Amino acid sequence: MYSVPMTGLALLRRLNYRRIALTDGEKREDVGVMLPSGEVRIVRWLGFIERREARCAPGAKPVRLADIAAVGRGDGASPAWRSLKPDEFVHGCLTADGAWAVYDAEVAIVGPRSESQ
Repeated sequence: MYSVPMTGLALLRRLNYRRIALTDGEKREDVGVMLPSGEVRIVRWLGFIERREARCAPGAKPVRLADIAAVGRGDGASPAWRSLKPDEFVHGCLTADGAWAVYDAEVAIVGPRSESQ
């Protein structure tokens, strides 16, 4: 449905004591999303989506990916990782099929949701 180029991006998902690499090609994993209400749901990981395309996706809702420990960038098997602070989240796009990580030139990092959001 969506055309997502191979980005060279990866996310490192926290799951208890495990760290799971999420990439463009990995569709069998799940990811946590934080809804505007603060509720966290586990949904299917879909990969990365460019910001303009996410805005046009039917029924898409902006969310925060809730269980991401680090963002990686680079070609090959060993990306350069940037750890996220406890109050940082990856910007996501929730669709009926699952969740995407939104990127522009790189993955978008957002802060915690304030009461007014």
